Amino acid sequence: MTNCLLFVIDKTVNVQCNRKQPFSKDHRMSSSYPTVDTELHYLQQRALSQRRRFTRTTTHVAPPSLSTVRGGLTAIPLRFALHAVVALLVPLATLLSSNALPYGLLRPLSTPAELPRWEGSDFTTALAPLGLELGVTESPPPDSAFAAIDALPVPPLNPDLLAVRPVPATIAAEQGIVRNGPGTEYDKVTTLGAGASLRLIARHGDWFQAEAEGGQIVWVAAELLATDQIAAEFLPSPVSIPAPPPPKIGQVTVDGLNLRDGPGTNYIGMTKLPAGAQLDLLARYEDWFQVQTPEGQVGWVSGELLEIGPGVVERIEAVSQIPDPNPALVGVVSQARVNLRGGPGTVYGKIGVLGANTTLELLARHQDWFQVRTPGGVGWVSRELVEVSPYIARRVPQARNIPPAPRAAPRAAQPASSGIRGVQFAPAEATSGPAQFALQFVGARYVWGGASPDRGFDCSGFTRYVYAQFGLNLPHNAAAQYNTSYGVAISNPADLQPGDLVFFVNTYRRGISHVGIYIGGGNVVQALSPGRGVGIANIGSGYWAAHYYGAIRPGR
Repeated sequence: MTNCLLFVIDKTVNVQCNRKQPFSKDHRMSSSYPTVDTELHYLQQRALSQRRRFTRTTTHVAPPSLSTVRGGLTAIPLRFALHAVVALLVPLATLLSSNALPYGLLRPLSTPAELPRWEGSDFTTALAPLGLELGVTESPPPDSAFAAIDALPVPPLNPDLLAVRPVPATIAAEQGIVRNGPGTEYDKVTTLGAGASLRLIARHGDWFQAEAEGGQIVWVAAELLATDQIAAEFLPSPVSIPAPPPPKIGQVTVDGLNLRDGPGTNYIGMTKLPAGAQLDLLARYEDWFQVQTPEGQVGWVSGELLEIGPGVVERIEAVSQIPDPNPALVGVVSQARVNLRGGPGTVYGKIGVLGANTTLELLARHQDWFQVRTPGGVGWVSRELVEVSPYIARRVPQARNIPPAPRAAPRAAQPASSGIRGVQFAPAEATSGPAQFALQFVGARYVWGGASPDRGFDCSGFTRYVYAQFGLNLPHNAAAQYNTSYGVAISNPADLQPGDLVFFVNTYRRGISHVGIYIGGGNVVQALSPGRGVGIANIGSGYWAAHYYGAIRPGR
């Protein structure tokens, strides 16, 4: 006989069986067989033992608690956590970027049911969402489809919305001439100073129509303005453009018309104009017009001797101030240490030295010399060394009494040499000016075309450089330097003085081909040749005597 016990421990069903001998009728219960109480106690003890073993087992295999997991995560460094996040996101981003979304995602998942349609008189349109499919085109509707829109009344608009908004601008130049039309052929209205304000209202080419202060409408060239270029580009074209006025031109009607330096016969005549000459009319004073010739010379002519078209005279600006016909005849010395001489030329002796900015009273003129009065007396000065306006220079009277040129001083007899035609040169003395300045370059190299100490010299470049330091601009050519416009010709070699330019012919080519600076005693400092450079040669020698041509005494 088998006895089984059923018991439950922590929701677990346990069954335990014991095999026993069956009871017989004649069997009698002995004291050694457990009683009911004893069996119950046994079962309780066994259940307790089973519970303890189960508790120990579940304790070892139970997962960690939430607090234990949180503590472990907080112990991980933050940078490791960020690295882990990035490592997870990079593959995901790569996967998404490599797989473009298909257009099908934009299509509805299912075909919508037939939607109601609105039927008009001309066409039918479905009351459905617009399709998103690409490449779908549809034919344009007929013009009649817009009949209802065309029949709608136009609402009134505020005229201010359509008005042109002026663009502010200022004059950027020192002075800006504004005109009555878009071009220089139009008349000048006025002149505006730098910073003057304008309001641009229209544009035509490179000219703007603008409203000046006071509401006057004028035209101004774009190059004279500072403005918002983008806004100015959208300005409209002008409503109308005035026709260009007739040109301000007068035609000479008589031959030999005097062009004077002032509006009257008491002014000095500068030149004579032929009949038919066309003159630009610049200004007017009474019956006289200030004009400009085709050559650019400006002067005054009588209006009675001009033919002027209609609508021109009233457009010529009238002036109220005219030049003084009898100005003070004065000039100013332009350089330091200018020689005051006894006559109009370097052959005259020096009677004084003038400093820079000395004021001179101009008494007379002769060729390129002025007779002047200074605080120290009366003498002559080269015109090139005096600052004087052409207007004043024209009024200086011609000299009537020219002092006679001094004769050459007697010279000590010298032994005859094989020089030019047996000329006896004065002995060399201590010199100054260009001759002394030129001597410092002895030994400088000869360079064809050179005209400076750094580059080197050729013959005419050497004389040009020396005299440039004394205010005389000579051409870089020996033949061109032999010209009386640069000084006085010296015909007699015996009259040579230090500083004179000495010329030679047929040296390396035909004609005047060489030049040097006389330093006295028959000697000339000159750029000789590439082999000898700048040196000194005596013109009394056979070669130089045979090639001597003449001399010029430069006027300074």
